[in-house]
Amino acid sequence: MKLIICVCVMIVISTISVQAANADDLSLIRETARNYMEAWYQGDPEKMKNSLHKKLAKRSVKTGFDGNNSLGFTTRADMLSYTRSGYGTRLWEQGHEIKVRVLDHHENIASVLVVSPHYHEYLHLAKIDRHWVIVNALYE
Repeated sequence: MKLIICVCVMIVISTISVQAANADDLSLIRETARNYMEAWYQGDPEKMKNSLHKKLAKRSVKTGFDGNNSLGFTTRADMLSYTRSGYGTRLWEQGHEIKVRVLDHHENIASVLVVSPHYHEYLHLAKIDRHWVIVNALYE
């Protein structure tokens, strides 16, 4: 009987620990996505750098003059340069909102939707060295 009680207590404790870890991760995932978008609008390259993996692959669907869609590609270096130049700061207005929604999270990976007045972005994040970073982004 003591063994059964001991096992049950261990299961409850491990479940609580996993839920706490998941809650912490979810909070950090949201924070990384929000920091990324805020960095863009604030022109903060250091905040941007901390949000992005070195091998970031950011893509966008662009419609050409001929009406056909193509895929644009942006690297981490591009994002840091654009952020430093203040491209995003020209867009932000008081009262704008950034919405972050974690679509899925499993262990060390996550999918996030970030919506702002100018962008609709799907982000893939990975937990690398205990730090959540954006590795892929698709936006329009």
